[in-house]
Amino acid sequence: MENAMKQSSVSAAAGWAGLLITSVKVAVVGFVVLQAKEWFDAGTLDTPATALDAGLIAAGVFVLNAILKLLKI
Repeated sequence: MENAMKQSSVSAAAGWAGLLITSVKVAVVGFVVLQAKEWFDAGTLDTPATALDAGLIAAGVFVLNAILKLLKI
């Protein structure tokens, strides 16, 4: 039972560089998805707003993973 709990727990990347790379990936994917959403919803791109939103999402992911890393969960 303990092994199953250990495998299912959320964990952060191994190093700080891994955290940064994960956050950059989240920013890129978030930007692309939000741009596509703007294109389909409004018929135009809103690059500054989607870049800001993607950056905020990536920052949130970085903070969450940093907390998990510091707590060693």
